[in-house]
Amino acid sequence: MKKYLQAAAAVAAVTVPLLYVSDMRRAYKRLEEYGVARFKSEFGQMTYIEEGAGEAILISHGIFGGYDQGITSLKAIVGENCRKIVPSRFGYPGSKLPAHPTPQNQARVFAELLDELKIEKTFVLATSAGGAAALSFALAYPERTKGLILVSSGVPSCKMTPEQLKPAGPPIPLLSEFPMWLTTKSMGPIFGVLFGSDVDKDFLKTMLPVKPRRKGIETDANITNLDMDLNYEEYPVEEIKAPILVIHAKDDPMALFDNTEKFIARTHPETVLFESGGHLLSGHEKEGSTAVQEFIRRHA
Repeated sequence: MKKYLQAAAAVAAVTVPLLYVSDMRRAYKRLEEYGVARFKSEFGQMTYIEEGAGEAILISHGIFGGYDQGITSLKAIVGENCRKIVPSRFGYPGSKLPAHPTPQNQARVFAELLDELKIEKTFVLATSAGGAAALSFALAYPERTKGLILVSSGVPSCKMTPEQLKPAGPPIPLLSEFPMWLTTKSMGPIFGVLFGSDVDKDFLKTMLPVKPRRKGIETDANITNLDMDLNYEEYPVEEIKAPILVIHAKDDPMALFDNTEKFIARTHPETVLFESGGHLLSGHEKEGSTAVQEFIRRHA
């Protein structure tokens, strides 16, 4: 038995590094194969994907995201419908991290991107950590917001001080290529625990490579995810003029439903709520997609 174990360890010592290198090459190549465009904003170069036709919908993607995660999420939600506008937020693949990467400045970049594309008004869809920038956009640019769609999105909860807040992001080891690769490759159930739901392979692929996303992930953990509570008064969400749709699972372990309930009480939005499904709304993808498409149809 000892010899068999030693042989297995020797094989693993050779094959694991080879498999890692091969997978990471594919991950970087996949990023490069998207039809990415670039524009120079007042905060530096930003990347985005534009795809499809019809009603414009801009996605403010979540943590560990980028244009690849954004387009994957948006296609799953609206299919081939809509003109999909998918920017990488600050510090994510191809987009510069400026000196002040606040959600308010990110909203300004969204507006600049709409100018670049000659789009007057858009629907804005936020997932997870993308909520702060989407809410900031709806508040700062009511005349350009046809509707606000929050899918498992972060929202303001209560006013807190810097001493009360802690970084809200992933474990430090997951911010490096090999640990993240190993986790997605052989320990996928860990993400099931983190997200409180099943995680499909297409979504896991958008979490690699880590290096082009690391600055964005750290910014979300230390700035974006804390901003709505640290600067609570800057989010008077009752004043949002656009129609709002909230889609959320009550057992979401990342964007807590207790906070979403407070947001619902403040804004009285349209809601699609599930008892289970976790952060990725596992098992309710079709219902969520139908709700979003119907919301866009009614408010176009």
